[in-house]
Amino acid sequence: MTSSPTCYFNGEMLPYSEISLHISDLLIQRGYGIFDYFRARNGTIQWLEDYTDRVFNSLRLSEIETEMTREQFTSVIHDLQQQNGLENGAFKVIVTGGYSDTLESVTGTPNFLILNVPWNRPPATTYQDGVSLARYTFVRPNPEIKTLNYFNTMRLRERMTKYNAIDVLFHTDTISEASRANVFFVQKGRVSTPADNILYGVTRKQVLSLFPDIRVEDVMIDWLEEFDEVFIASTSRDITPVIAVEGLRIGNGTPGPFTREVQTAFRERGWME
Repeated sequence: MTSSPTCYFNGEMLPYSEISLHISDLLIQRGYGIFDYFRARNGTIQWLEDYTDRVFNSLRLSEIETEMTREQFTSVIHDLQQQNGLENGAFKVIVTGGYSDTLESVTGTPNFLILNVPWNRPPATTYQDGVSLARYTFVRPNPEIKTLNYFNTMRLRERMTKYNAIDVLFHTDTISEASRANVFFVQKGRVSTPADNILYGVTRKQVLSLFPDIRVEDVMIDWLEEFDEVFIASTSRDITPVIAVEGLRIGNGTPGPFTREVQTAFRERGWME
């Protein structure tokens, strides 16, 4: 990072370069912590209420108790936006289990961090030409919680490189999600997205609000080669066409008309790129 923007750490505004955690934190010792991620777009933080809901829902379900209120949280976000002036920056919220005297149980208070850093835009070809995914038989534990456990994504990096994949498609008999995105499928005009074992993404919510005829239902992994279109929806990648999964071509191998329709709807509202 070429600059050191101001970030939030336990009630203080500090330069990014000065924030650190002690080795006794339960995030390090036990992987106990949650996070969230959202962006400013041309100076506006879209859907902040939805992201705030998700942060505090993750805290509640994780039984991480913090004195931070919703009002304080949104106030800090706006303060960081004003101080750093990153019109297209990203906010990464991290709440850890806190420092532990035993290195295994909760004995201290959570550490609450909010990083405000530049957002690296994916290449234009991501949206124009589409991307590939790898696949893996796996369901994330507690998928409704946005945890910091990306172990199964990080360890599959060689597989992802093999297929030039930008993410991993998780599934059992049914498809659930990508590791960093929700997934949508088009087959003979029927558009669907998985119902269960997913993180309920904020971008997914916007797609469903704009296109209420999309079916929320089980999507079988055996149907993969029958789909005409696949696309992913996420904060970091917006609406991205998927043209292949582990070498299996989706449709004719190019972004399809419904995916383009969703992209256009997002662009018209200033929600994309």
